[in-house]
Amino acid sequence: MIRRQQTTTRRPGLCVALLTTLSMIVCASVSNQAVAAKKTGPRQAKLPRGYIQIDGIAAVINKRIITHSELVRAQGRHSASQSLVPTDSERPRSELAMLRQTLDSLIENNLVVRAANEMSLTISDAEIDQVLSQMRQKNLWDMSELRVAVRKLGYAHLSEYRDHVRTEKLRVKMLRVKLGSRLRVTEQEVKRILEAEYKSGTVEDEVRSRHILIKVPPSASPFEVNQLRRKSWAVYDQVMAQKKSFSDLAEEHSDDLGTEVGGDLGWMRRWMLDPSFGSKLWSLRDGQVSKVIQTPFGFHIIKRIARREVPAKDKRILEQMVRARLTEQQFVRLYRAWMAELKASSHIEIRI
Repeated sequence: MIRRQQTTTRRPGLCVALLTTLSMIVCASVSNQAVAAKKTGPRQAKLPRGYIQIDGIAAVINKRIITHSELVRAQGRHSASQSLVPTDSERPRSELAMLRQTLDSLIENNLVVRAANEMSLTISDAEIDQVLSQMRQKNLWDMSELRVAVRKLGYAHLSEYRDHVRTEKLRVKMLRVKLGSRLRVTEQEVKRILEAEYKSGTVEDEVRSRHILIKVPPSASPFEVNQLRRKSWAVYDQVMAQKKSFSDLAEEHSDDLGTEVGGDLGWMRRWMLDPSFGSKLWSLRDGQVSKVIQTPFGFHIIKRIARREVPAKDKRILEQMVRARLTEQQFVRLYRAWMAELKASSHIEIRI
């Protein structure tokens, strides 16, 4: 199902898996690479001191480089791994567009981490130990099984995964320090939305929909994630061809066994759903089908059936939902303004 998860604690996205051979561009030697570049490719900017290119370069950010292999690994992350920065849940069809979307996120993440380092923010070893301990408890792993899982995700050693966890937590900490204290949603703003959209909290919308879910396992490699994304788009093409009904295609392809016949989710209220799923569903018109979107559960294709107005179950839930929505909108505005400042003061070169 795509119901909202009950806990607010999120572990970092398990993001890295085995590299595909197509993603690696290995040079026989630096001199051979230089000769080849002169003969075939456009002139590239000089690498930062201390770097030797043994992999394709996707981007240069100040003195930091992002390699093709790093980009491919990052592409396997679920959207939930960027929970503090709301992003569009719609997933591109083409591989290049998907890589560029991922690269944009990597560039922004690197700028945030750089800002955190400049403020001398740190993450302790104890904090990382806690994350790994929670992973072990959730999956019932001992230390040897944890090491196997980490290698499967593409990390040569547990220490490399610890570095990844440290970076993710540092990014989250910086966002909270920089932007969290500036978020201000007043009761007057909440009251205004409640009056305009929910008749002062006495009514709310219910939407009936169907969906097709292609599940993405938490430990899926980038290669597997791409396969599932391509499968989702292939199913979308069948939906749009209308040779079979949405219900029949849901019965044939959907991995969500918790729905009714034909992927029917029944009548749902927005606060009952995963936020990214609910946001996309509420943006559709009756009868409209979404493109492929991604949530922590996997890839979805949604068809909105109908909408109706019903008495509100709990005004406090609506207040919380409105406050969360206003907070997210304010956060996005602050984040974009800050990111524009960071990019303007940085050297960023895109190579793909």
